[in-house]
Formats: sequence, C-alpha cells, structure tokens
Amino acid sequence: MTKSANLCWGQHHHLLRYLRVPAQSRHEAHIGTSYPLPAGCTVAAVRATLTHLVRRHEVLRTVYDLTGTGADGRAWPRQLVQPPAPQPVVEATTEDAVDVIARLTRTPFDLAREWPLRACVVTAGGQLVRLHLVFNHLAFDDVALDRLAAELDELLAARTEGRPAVLDPVEHQPVDLARFEESRTDADLEPALSHWRAIVRNLPADVFSKRRKASEAAHSASYTVPTLLSAARAIAAREHVWPSAVHLAAYAVTLAAYTGETLVAHRMYTSQRDASGFGGAVTCLSYPTPVLADLDGDPPFSAVVRASATRVSQAMTHAHVPYDRVYELVAEEGVRVAAELNFLDNAPRSCRTRRDRYAVNAAPDDWARAGSDSYLRVYEWADGITLALQALDAVMDADAVEHFLRGYAKLVEAHRDPGTDLRVSEAAALIGFTPPEPRRIRAEPERTGTAPAERVLVDVVAEVNGLAEVDPARSYLGAGGRVLRLPRVVEALHERGWRTGLVPFTTTRPLSALAHELVPARG
Repeated sequence: MTKSANLCWGQHHHLLRYLRVPAQSRHEAHIGTSYPLPAGCTVAAVRATLTHLVRRHEVLRTVYDLTGTGADGRAWPRQLVQPPAPQPVVEATTEDAVDVIARLTRTPFDLAREWPLRACVVTAGGQLVRLHLVFNHLAFDDVALDRLAAELDELLAARTEGRPAVLDPVEHQPVDLARFEESRTDADLEPALSHWRAIVRNLPADVFSKRRKASEAAHSASYTVPTLLSAARAIAAREHVWPSAVHLAAYAVTLAAYTGETLVAHRMYTSQRDASGFGGAVTCLSYPTPVLADLDGDPPFSAVVRASATRVSQAMTHAHVPYDRVYELVAEEGVRVAAELNFLDNAPRSCRTRRDRYAVNAAPDDWARAGSDSYLRVYEWADGITLALQALDAVMDADAVEHFLRGYAKLVEAHRDPGTDLRVSEAAALIGFTPPEPRRIRAEPERTGTAPAERVLVDVVAEVNGLAEVDPARSYLGAGGRVLRLPRVVEALHERGWRTGLVPFTTTRPLSALAHELVPARG
C-alpha cells in the first residue's frame, strides 16, 4: 500500500532549486560520498544492509508527484511512499568505477519514479573495495545523512562480526511530519510568519547593487586556516555565544565592507528540527532563511557578534514554517536576497594542513544556474576552518573572491586579542576593499498590446491557482500565484501549446513580459 502526504516544509527549497536549473546541471544538488567498509565485508552484506535501511526508513523508498492534488483540490507536490523492495545496487570494478560513479552522480533523479538513493559497490578481483552512495538533497539534510551513515556502519559491522545490530527505534517517518504540518492552522503559523514578515519588510532591494555587472561567469575558491578555529572559539567564549554567531558577524561585516552598504542581507541555512519537534526524522529539515544585519551607527564587532547570536536564536525559534510562504513574502517585497551562508560540522575529521592554504577550484558552472549570487560554506574541522566561496562574476570577480576570504579570516583573527574590538568602518579599512561605484540597472522594456500567449498565460495562472482575476502587469507571485504550483503551471502551458521553465516565474518580472518569452511547443 502506498502512503502519501504533502511535501515536508523543509523540502520545498530543494525541490524548487532542483527544478529551476537545466536537467544537465541538477547533479549540483546531489550529495555523493564513499563509505569506509569493515574488514571482511561482502557485496552481499552491503546489498542486504541497504535493503534493511530501505525497509526501515520510508524516505529511501519515496517518490514525488509534483502535480498531485492538495487538500484544496488544486495542484500541490506530494510524497508517495512505495512498498519495501531491494535497493538497486550497481557493481563496478576499479577499472570502470570512475565512469560508473560519474554517471550515477551526474544523471538527474527522476523524481516521479526513482528513489532518492543510488548505490555503487566497487570491487577488485572479486573483492569489495568501497561503497559509493549518491543522495538527492530533496530527501536528506546533513543530520539525516549522519544518522543514516551511523546506522549503515552499525549494520555492516554487525553482519561482518556475526552479531545482532543495535539501532535506535524510528520514532517518526517523513509522512508523519508532513501530516503534522498539514494540520497546522494559520493561527498556529502566525507567530513565526510575523517574525519573518518583519524581517522581509526591511530587506534591502539588492545588497550587491553597487557591484553588480553583466557577466555569465562564476568563480569558486577555498581558504583553509587552522588557527581560525581557536580564534572563533575564543571570541565566542568571551561574548558567551556559539561560534556560529562569530562567523555570522564576520560574514555580515565582510559583506558590508565589499558592498559599501550598512544594511546587508543574505540567507542562512537553518534547521527546523528543534522547532518542529520531529528532530529525529530522516528527511530534509533545513532551508535558507533571510538574515538582516543593520550596521548603521558603526557598531563595534562585539556588538555585531551579540546581535548575530540573537538572530541565530530567533531564526531557530521561528524556523518551522513552510519555505514557500517565506519565499513568497520575499517575492512580494520585490527584493533580491541571493547570497547564502551555511555552517557545516566536519569534526572529528582533520583539515589535513598545518598552514594556511588557498585553493582556486573549478568554475561552478552548474551551481551558477541555480539562482544564487554567492554561497559561502564555513566548514569546521577538528583542527581548523575552511571557508569555501562560490560567486557569480556578476557580483564578485576572482580577485574579489580571494580578497573576501582572506579579509574574513583577517577580521576574525584580529579579534582573537581581547583588546581588539573594531568598529565596522575600522574593519572595512582592515579588509581593504576599494569602495564600489553605483551601477545603473536596466528597466524592463515596456510592452504594448495583448498577445495570444499573454491571454493563455493569464488564464493558466488563474486556473491552476484558483484566482478569479490575474493582473498581467504583476509578477506571478505578486498576482497571487503559489510557488509550489509552478510545476502544474508549466505543464498546463505545455498542454495548451506553449513551452517555458520555472525560473522566469520566480522573479519579479510582470506576466506580460514573461508572455513574450513563451515558446510554441509544436510546429
């Protein structure tokens, strides 16, 4: 019997991100990892263990109907839990493993038919060498992956050692979480939504407005600094906050130094686990929430750190709301918040260097199609910090990426000394960016007349969203369209002879302008 429910709220962001990019670039959202195997482990043991996990965790046998019917009788994405069955496992030898794993990693998941896990066992001379897994981020976050990895380790060890496995019970499945979320009323959500509404109302239109230029390139680099770990912890201890607040403050101040703004905004990946009450659920329970840092008045770094700690606490408290509602709040304000920050705990692993190490990485061409301007990951190892930054050249060239990473680290290191407490202007001088110059933004060209495509588009948006009237002078979201109904909008347009993607509808451009870009689907 197939179980079903709406998507969990934490899955909304990753679904939209997956659908925004061309199919050939969707692998950028996949999570691939090789698992160490105990001595004496066999291919049969791996197959049996993965099948055991599939039976135990419903998320591993879930597919997604993107145009299904929600409680209001209209299109709404749903998760469908299929009956247990053996997990498919691909076998490769050491000679062809690179090609096989590349294919498994780069091929987009078929959300409607394919389970969100791919497995490959690599053998040499018939002996098992390693296990490689590829996950769809729509179904997993870091906490869920850590739990799955721990259970995988225990099950494989137990089979190899000939003993029973000891696993904690599965308290909640994703469908349980989704049904709880479906039961939440507007009154239940209002306190959290009020918090996000207040933040969104004050967001700047575009924090990169003075730096933005026309360019399609992208850059990626990483900077590993072993001493940054102890510096951030020393500041955190002094201010009685978590180290994440120190990094959030350093990011905001460095961003302000680069953009020349005192009101800076970005998005921070925030876990819903504590706020939801379903902390142990194996699914995706995180998404990027908007963060606003008001640095007006030239506050000292210590004050920015304390304010950042408050923002982290508030975000965690109000995290359990539907991502699509927060997304739509931002869209209604017509602002662009496309800089992202994420904290990743890699302990107890080592950063494997005792010296500072700067590395230029391959251009993130696939990531560049996903709609973000920049993405900073802060990796905390057992013995250091790695800052990894991806950025569109439109907002940050390669030199600026390096300057940003080194300036961020310099700022944190400077505050290791208890006697140092730089004001924002002093921090900007320390980091040393050349002040930006304002740039003109081209206005949307005016369109005249009502084309057939526009009439079809307006009718489809109204029909799919149950709207009595749709103003083509407004954006899709501004006209009342729901972001999670976009897959059905695109499908309905195709049924009527027009082809388009999701991305244009997630912008602030009016429907009348988007109609001119619809492509005839036949002929």
